[in-house]
Amino acid sequence: MGAGIVGACIARSLEKEGHDVVLVDRNDPGSGCSFGNSGAILSLGASTQLPGPKLLAQIPGMLLDRNAPLVLRWRHLPGLMPWLAAFVAGCRESRQVETAQAMATLLSDTTGAYDRLLKDSSADALIRRNGALGLSRTDDWFAGDSWRRELNASLGARMEEVSRGELDQLEPSLSASVVRAMYYPDAYSTLDPAGLTQQIVRDVLAGGGKFVQAEVRDIRIENGNPTVLVTDKGEMKVDRLVVAAGAYSHQLARKMGIKVLLNTERGYHVDLEDTVTGLQRVLLHGEHALAINPRPNGLRIAGTVEFASLDASPDYRRAQALWRKGREVLKETCEKEPANMSFWMGRRPTLPDYRPVIGSAPGLKNCWFAFGHQHLGMSLAARTGEIVADLVAARDPGLDLGPFRADRF
Repeated sequence: MGAGIVGACIARSLEKEGHDVVLVDRNDPGSGCSFGNSGAILSLGASTQLPGPKLLAQIPGMLLDRNAPLVLRWRHLPGLMPWLAAFVAGCRESRQVETAQAMATLLSDTTGAYDRLLKDSSADALIRRNGALGLSRTDDWFAGDSWRRELNASLGARMEEVSRGELDQLEPSLSASVVRAMYYPDAYSTLDPAGLTQQIVRDVLAGGGKFVQAEVRDIRIENGNPTVLVTDKGEMKVDRLVVAAGAYSHQLARKMGIKVLLNTERGYHVDLEDTVTGLQRVLLHGEHALAINPRPNGLRIAGTVEFASLDASPDYRRAQALWRKGREVLKETCEKEPANMSFWMGRRPTLPDYRPVIGSAPGLKNCWFAFGHQHLGMSLAARTGEIVADLVAARDPGLDLGPFRADRF
């Protein structure tokens, strides 16, 4: 279940192995979080995750700053407390290292997984294979982030510092606000996240798969197996079930009697239509917690973390703050307000330790979970698809899935 980028990649991987596949989603394919993400497809350079002692020390100040990279909408606090308690408890250096080591096993072949998945697909034209740039606007922030780069490098990440002169040759559009930069050669990006997801779904349909637009209201279990999806369009029999429904996955797990401590990090983006730049690759701005992606019809600035309830209304001041911070990065956006600018909010499915859930559903047979990919859904989707295909075939996926089990909290 689920027709976002993770569900689409799983469906395509299973179909390539000869399975009859049906995608079920209440919305159109690629219309949820997959529609609005930054488009970065990262590798081992993204192994280190947010929860840690440095973040813990910064949280009090962030929570009082409406424009900070991380905000909490206070009236939603009661419902967030179990998740936040586990998040804070995990902000230890040892736990951060453990998570980085676990995530490295997933991130080690993200781009290769896309190469394999998109072979002979027109979706491949939507992939850039020219790396990513990590930017800093101050020497102090760059130096303070060295621990993260060193940890990622110890796990196999390739990176190299780029001088300002080299940067001017590589990306002439970058403004003088960028003083330090790292190049990550193993990263990919996509020109069109929604278009990539939708084309993979079309590949599934062309291969004989089906898509059913329906809302799942219940899941019938018999002898430890999910057998029927009860939807608003009627009942659907299932032989095997994969839950990859993003921010709503825990609700589906609950219908099968399984509690998963999943919440959502709400992210925003600003699309600048018809804004022409010379930018060639995705940019990752650590200080501002945003990414900038050049697209065929303009530019996307995406990022921030907002904690609120799943169904809380968007606060587009967050997107406006993204624009104010992101515009300084490129010469073409520093000087003037674009004529066409649109805002979007999406729900990133996130567990307190920032590890996804990948593996068998606890206590059930013929049921697998694949959700909670937080900021890395686009990065990990094809890799997750291959792992789930291995699990369904009862093959060893080649990594320890213990750190990603659903019942770890």
